Amino acid sequence: MAEVEILVKPPSRRAAREALRRIVEEEPQAVLLNLPESIEDLVAELASGIMDYERFFEEVGGRLPEPPAAWLKGYEEILESLSKIRRRFDVYCYGDPAAFRVSAEHSLQLALLTLRSMITGRVDVREWLRVLGEGARLWEAASEREAEKAASISTNYDKSICISDYAPAHLRNRLKLEGVKLRVRYLGQPYHFTPIEILRRKLAKGAVDEKEAEELVREHIRFVREYLYRKPLPEAVENWSSRKLYWIRGERGS
Repeated sequence: MAEVEILVKPPSRRAAREALRRIVEEEPQAVLLNLPESIEDLVAELASGIMDYERFFEEVGGRLPEPPAAWLKGYEEILESLSKIRRRFDVYCYGDPAAFRVSAEHSLQLALLTLRSMITGRVDVREWLRVLGEGARLWEAASEREAEKAASISTNYDKSICISDYAPAHLRNRLKLEGVKLRVRYLGQPYHFTPIEILRRKLAKGAVDEKEAEELVREHIRFVREYLYRKPLPEAVENWSSRKLYWIRGERGS
């Protein structure tokens, strides 16, 4: 029976390091990354040592929207370390390429909305909900296609690890249909969702009233201004979580 472990990885440094540790400990035959299919050949060459990270970053720049680092979604530390793992394994990228292109446009819309709100101090709640609602529908369709690809790959191996950036409902359900031995592990815990992640999750579950949406958007703007402008995403979300979950860690985050 095929064994598959899904690693749910938020975009933090701690989660990336835990993912690497699991790959070393479990010795899978295949590792699946939630990155666009269009860069799979480059990632495979990087993991095999054929290409170093500097050249990989140059090559990937021609296939991803600018700036390419933003679209690697906290995978930098994993990508840089793959070739250093002694035991060899096959590497795949199962991210839906069409959805990724639309997601890039969607992210640009959100960035412009954020900038507009920061400049004016006003939040066009209906426009935020429209853009986020379109993104939620895109994610739903893309996650089903990605689950199909991940299942078709992982069932060809006795043991594989699949890294997911979000709650893997479609992926988990699809793998259960294949009858695999399945484990799901949440990395980087405790982790506090960012405001925009919270709003997206609420939209996925149903309607969100405008007052609550505006509060979350304003909190998102504070997150961007106080954390994301100052630090790379993995460090920003770690500091955010530390601040929000200081009562668990026993200290106040910065």
